Amino acid sequence: MKIASRFCDVRTILFLALAYAGPAFAPVTAFAQTCPLTFADLKKLNPCELDRLFEQAKPGELPVGYCRGQVLLMTEARHPKLRARFASTAWKGKHFEPGGDFINQWPGFTALRGTSARGESWRDGKPCWVLQYPPGTPVFGNTRDELREIAPGLFLARLYERCPCPRFRGYFAIQRECE
Repeated sequence: MKIASRFCDVRTILFLALAYAGPAFAPVTAFAQTCPLTFADLKKLNPCELDRLFEQAKPGELPVGYCRGQVLLMTEARHPKLRARFASTAWKGKHFEPGGDFINQWPGFTALRGTSARGESWRDGKPCWVLQYPPGTPVFGNTRDELREIAPGLFLARLYERCPCPRFRGYFAIQRECE
């Protein structure tokens, strides 16, 4: 595990050095090759890499319309990636309305409405989109999602349980569908 985390740190340091050194040292293709652009790419990242990607991102513009979703990692599960894969078979994404309200998409139906607004991340205090559900909403009434745009139309989200005290539960991603 120490080797993997050292590799993560070295890879991140190299990426940041190339990205911030300027055009002479970091061609545009270097960013495109190292920045995850698909759900499959995101699923390959470990928690340390997902944390860094989230911390470096900005909120972006909240999408309008259907966004396909994928659960990436459930941190408190016995098999975090397997549990995420299972959750993704049931949850298919979110549909955002122009005012920021959203509704979850499930196979064959929609359910569980919520609202979104700009707010501060519990992770780092920086701006993000905060998605919450009304109290008493089945399954998700106690959750808070924080979204940031990591690539055009691709958002990485941290999932929290709000009560009795905030607890990080995992990561998911949503991607705006082309119209």
